[in-house]
Order: sequence, then structure tokens, then C-alpha cells
Amino acid sequence: MLASKKFLSLPIISLKEGQQIGFVRNMVINPKTKSIVALVVDPKGFFKEQRIIPFNKVVSLGENAITISTESQVEKATNLPDILELLREKATILGIKVITESGKTLGVTDEFYINPLNGQIASLEISEGKIEGLFNGKARLSAEDILTIGPNVIVVDSDCESRLEIYNKGISENFKSFLHIASSKVTEKSQRLKDYWKKTIKDKDENALEVQDTWDDSLIESEEITLHEACTSEKQDPSEASDEKSDRGKEII
Repeated sequence: MLASKKFLSLPIISLKEGQQIGFVRNMVINPKTKSIVALVVDPKGFFKEQRIIPFNKVVSLGENAITISTESQVEKATNLPDILELLREKATILGIKVITESGKTLGVTDEFYINPLNGQIASLEISEGKIEGLFNGKARLSAEDILTIGPNVIVVDSDCESRLEIYNKGISENFKSFLHIASSKVTEKSQRLKDYWKKTIKDKDENALEVQDTWDDSLIESEEITLHEACTSEKQDPSEASDEKSDRGKEII
């Protein structure tokens, strides 16, 4: 299925002449058949006045261009009275409110999708309504549920709500605000906690350094004492050493 907005401004190519004859300016919709019956050619293109191409003359609807067999299939609107009447009615789908038979508003049409083979409208994309509360988004409605396409509203089956395909869910502004405030508070608490742990670790490191310094001082002092004793022992007078030996000998006798 092709999105309707992609049609606008697509180039129209004539296969026989091999030339571009204009651009798609608009689409002519038949509300009763729920289909595209013609394409309006941009008058700024090949033609100087508004022309239309009946949809049944279109060879292909591509992603990058629309092709027709020959330039002669582009006609004046006055030559096709049925299409001219629809053109004057200016039937449209985009931006139209969608309500159920029971009077409940489902939303507004944001896009509609077309079967490229026959021009039938396959589905509508609606927004601004369906889901109430924290979440909202877009929903796709099958064209089979459309009862009436009017100039101001599109009426759909009352039971179609259960068949809506909800997608592209977003978050309402109130919930966005709530999330923003909650996120800010979490960030603030996280920063405070981070600062607390940084300070705690810093204090512990400083205490550890103080203990290390004290231990180092004690060790140095102990080593100095031991060294002093060793030096004193090495510098002892020889005569004193001899006396000590004599005394030891007497003790033995």
C-alpha cells in the first residue's frame, strides 16, 4: 500500500513520448466508492492549464514516479463531467475528524493508504484521540469500517475500536513532565550520593595515610635504635673486651 502524501509532487512520465509531463498536484477522491478516481496535474508543469488523468489510465504508481501510456491520456477536467463534479466538491480525507456512529471521536486523519492496483483506499491513519490517559499515539483503521466520507467528518462503525491497530505510541505531555521531574530528582540524589562516597573514600584514604606515616615513624625509630646498638657494640674498647673474657673465665673456675 502507498501513502497518499507520497503522491504529491511525484513526476508524471509519458512512456510513449518518454518525457515528463508534469507533477501530481492533488488527488480526486470519490467518497462513495472510497477510491482515487483521478490525479490532478500541476499546471506549472507541461500544461498551462489544469488537466487531470483518470486513475484507470495510470500504468503504474511507483515510489519515484507515476507512469501513463501516452500524453494524450491527460485531459481537461471539462471533458470529464463526473470527475469535474467531484473536483468541485473538493472531497478530502486528510485532517478530517473521525467519529463513530455513536458519536465518539477517535481522532483526526493524518494519512491514508492506497491500493496502487485499483486506487481503492485501504486504510486510514488517525491520531489525537483514541487512547486517553498517560499514553497516546496513532492507530490504523481499515477502510472496511468507513461508513461515510463527508466534507467535515468521516463516520465509522461503532465497533471498530476493538479492531484498531495501535502503533507508534507516544507519551502525553503530563506524563513527559512527570518523567522529567522524576528524572531530575533521581539525578540530583545520584549526584549527592556520589559526592558522599567520594568524601568518605577520601577521608578513609587520609586516615590510612596518617596510620602509614605513624607506622613508618615507629619503624624508622626502631631501626635507628637497633643501628645505634650495633654501632656501640662495634666501637667497644679492646681492654674492656679482655676484662669481660677474664671475668667469664673466673666464673667458669
